[in-house]
Amino acid sequence: MTLEALISTTQRLQASVEALAALGAELQIRRENPAAEMRMRQYLVEVVRRIDPHLFDGVTADQEAIALGVIQSTFRYAIDLLENPTRAPGWWCADTAMIQSQGQQSRRVIHAINGFAAQRPDLRQTLQQPGAFLDVGSGAGWLVIEAARSWPALHSVGIDPWEPAQDLARANIASAGLQGRIELRRQRIEELTDEDEFTLAWLPGPFLPREIVPSALERTFRALRPDGWIVFGLFGATPEPLSDALTALRIVRNGGFPWTTTELEQQLQDRGFTQIDSSPPGLPTLLVIGRKPSG
Repeated sequence: MTLEALISTTQRLQASVEALAALGAELQIRRENPAAEMRMRQYLVEVVRRIDPHLFDGVTADQEAIALGVIQSTFRYAIDLLENPTRAPGWWCADTAMIQSQGQQSRRVIHAINGFAAQRPDLRQTLQQPGAFLDVGSGAGWLVIEAARSWPALHSVGIDPWEPAQDLARANIASAGLQGRIELRRQRIEELTDEDEFTLAWLPGPFLPREIVPSALERTFRALRPDGWIVFGLFGATPEPLSDALTALRIVRNGGFPWTTTELEQQLQDRGFTQIDSSPPGLPTLLVIGRKPSG
């Protein structure tokens, strides 16, 4: 390959990077200072229009905040990859902004679970009845906050071994006024000792090392009440080979393993779960669910 070809490829990819940054800038202005007058605002609006003139149609301010979290997290991940390409895999970020943006985008998981539950009356019923929700890897607390808001009948417990994230989570939960609904524990999933406690448990697959997943599933199985549900999340696959390669890189860099839904379904079956199912392909977040038998 020639230098000219390399530069041409770089410039082609640069357009996507700058378009995503412009979209994030417009979302931030809309969220923080919609009345701001700036010479470049008209150009930001024009970039968004050229991405999709109907991009914001029917989107709430809260949904815009989730999208902004996705964009901010993407850029902070990309900068870390560029500046620290040889660091060991794992999620031990001390950057407050990164932890917060990662947490903000995790709120979409609750929307994904609700979407799945709309097609599964048995799961939907669990979300509406009194019970307890376990959030494994609770980070800055935004997922468990969204869960408490979406499922008022459930008491929530968030576990995470990373103290900087737990400090942020406590502040975010207090700001949301949900201290009475959410319990935080500084704990790893491998240390979970609860039995027959939770009606729903969330496990973030892209952040769990392959070697701990069997133990994590076994401990989650014991921690669930009979008829309780496990929801194991994966990053969604796409038909694009480049996108799939980038997703696999992100998962491994986060410390996880790029499971397929078929592999995960077998893992759940081997640990005693039944009623195993997966969400349809093509979604940003794929869910693999299973249920602890009643007897």
